[in-house]
Amino acid sequence: MSRTSRRSAAGPHTPSVTPVFPLILLETMRDMDIPDEVLEGENLTLSMPRRLGLSDVVYLQIHKFREETKKKSLQTPAVVEDLIRLVIRRPDADEIFEEAGRRVARRAWSEKSGAARRWLRLLPSGMRLRAAARGTRRVMSEMAGSAELKVEARPLMVRLRGSLTSNADPGGAACAFYTGVISELMTQYTGRRHTAQHPRCHARHADACEWTALVAS
Repeated sequence: MSRTSRRSAAGPHTPSVTPVFPLILLETMRDMDIPDEVLEGENLTLSMPRRLGLSDVVYLQIHKFREETKKKSLQTPAVVEDLIRLVIRRPDADEIFEEAGRRVARRAWSEKSGAARRWLRLLPSGMRLRAAARGTRRVMSEMAGSAELKVEARPLMVRLRGSLTSNADPGGAACAFYTGVISELMTQYTGRRHTAQHPRCHARHADACEWTALVAS
């Protein structure tokens, strides 16, 4: 299967990205900043540096994007890129991006009915892979913004020309978000753990970002 989605008319200020992207990204950052253990009587304002994920600013942004998600209000790539630039300042940026991507994929999978999920898992291997490619294309198209998207099924290959993650992060760490999305979607659809490789990246001077999904060893 080979499909291409072109959004040449859309620009950085045209709403084209699901609000789930920034919502899950901020929630993941917040969750990673919550301390594992708090001693009784401990004053966190004194015992640990204030972390961005626990700030009032992030709390208000999470509330905003929850409301935007309920209304299904698309966001502009520029808004999402600004949040990406906020996260890439952190030393754990790669981990946050990949975990956020996996959460987006699990959310998309859970929105399917139980019957649909069971039916997909019972399909022959080839049909499962084609269904996984269709599901990946659908989810990625909601996250791609104005980028050109291409998805092929066997083996799964995802290609983004002008990805908002590489636009926002010249270092390429933010592309781990899409790595997480693809890895987890393939795992959920096939019932076998997959990992997505990112051999070509616009941040590494390629003409586009590409991912391939392989069964984890």
